[in-house]
This record gives sequence, C-alpha cells and structure tokens, in this order.
Amino acid sequence: MWDSFLIFLSKNPFMVSLLPLFLSAIFLYFGRNSLKYQIPGAILLVAGIGIGSVLHFRWDSFSIHLCKAGTENFNKNKILFIGDSITAEGTRPRGFITKLESLLQVESETICAKGATSVQIISLVESNTLNFRPDYIIAQSGINDLVNGVSEKETKNAQNKLLESIHSTFPSAIVLFIPIHPFFKEKNFFIPSNRPSSKIQLYSWSENPKKFAQDYLVKDGIHLNAQGHTLLGQNLAHQLTVNI
Repeated sequence: MWDSFLIFLSKNPFMVSLLPLFLSAIFLYFGRNSLKYQIPGAILLVAGIGIGSVLHFRWDSFSIHLCKAGTENFNKNKILFIGDSITAEGTRPRGFITKLESLLQVESETICAKGATSVQIISLVESNTLNFRPDYIIAQSGINDLVNGVSEKETKNAQNKLLESIHSTFPSAIVLFIPIHPFFKEKNFFIPSNRPSSKIQLYSWSENPKKFAQDYLVKDGIHLNAQGHTLLGQNLAHQLTVNI
C-alpha cells in the first residue's frame, strides 16, 4: 500500500508537487487576513516544496519527462523485465521501470531476484508461471557472475544461454539486453568487455566509464543511483520508440 503510494508520487511528479503549491496560493491569497486559512496555506506550501525536493533530489523523477521519445509511435506496450537486483530495484520509486512506466503507457511484469547469477535467472525464466505475453523483453544479467569470480568468457556464455532460454520461452517477443555497466570490483574499477550475441539489439549507455561510475552509481560502486536509473530509462525509451 505504502509502496504503491510512493510509486504513484514518482510517476506523477509535476501534479503531486504543483497541486499543493497551487492550493497554498489560493489559501494564502484569499485568506491573507485570516489565520485559519493561512495555517493550511503554509502547510500546503511546505508540503509542495518538500515533495518536489524529494522527487527531484532523491528520486530524479522529473528528468525522465524531458526525454525526447516519440511516445505517439509506441503501440505495443507489454514489457517483461528479466534480471537481478538492477531489475528488482527498477520497480522502486526511483527505478528505471517506474520511470519508463511514467513516460510510456506500459503494461509490465518482472522475473528477477536480487543477487541472481545468469544461470539462476535462466531457472527463473524456465520455471515462470506468468500468464503474460510480452511484446518486448528487457533483460540484464552478469554483474553477480563477475562479482562472484566467474570469468568474463564464462559470463558471456551464460548470458547467451539466458538469451536462448528467453527466446525459447517467449518466441514472439523482441529482446533488448542491457550491457553490463562499469562497476567497482574488489576496490578496483572494472570495465566489462563482454557483450551478448550481436543478434540481440543493444544500447550502450556507458560511453565514458569513469564518469559513469562517478555520476550514476551508489556508494557500493555496483548499483545505479536515481540518475543512473533515469539514464537507463531514457535510453530504453529511445530504443523502444525510435530504433525499433
């Protein structure tokens, strides 16, 4: 219930931050000589500023709406998201899935687990019981493989097996596979060179690895911050509405 409310706020940043300010202006203007109107007016003013500050500075909820995506050309809107904690966090108020849903009229489902390796994600895909036929699948994996000491070559092979499993399970869906972003591994900066099959449509969103890690990752050096989720959401929106 509470999560649903927070997600509603993040999907409608302009409305939920401007409405209290608008109501505050009405109370303060028409009740400027009456304390019983000034008090709720002041409360609404503080609420509007507070909500807007959280949405902007903590969740970066406004930026996604500045994305130049041709939403009018987006017709097929059923999207299945598959992955590990990056995908799981994407459903949170600041996450890329929530932001994508706020920009596009998306009907979505997820198959994901925090800490899952590519092999574990394959098991999740093959054992899923969703009654959902996606038009698109947005998948990611591999970070947990590398963090747990799996080589890049083995990680790439596991990613390709995951893609094969996705195609076998959802043969009619268009698959987008998110490249592994740069991250810190054992206090060292790690730039993955592996890519899934070239037959899968990719969108590289980490052209400047060091700047990316500095600007778009949280303190653990692995997971995306609010701006990182916005960047991913914007690039996926562009891919879905322009390139496909």
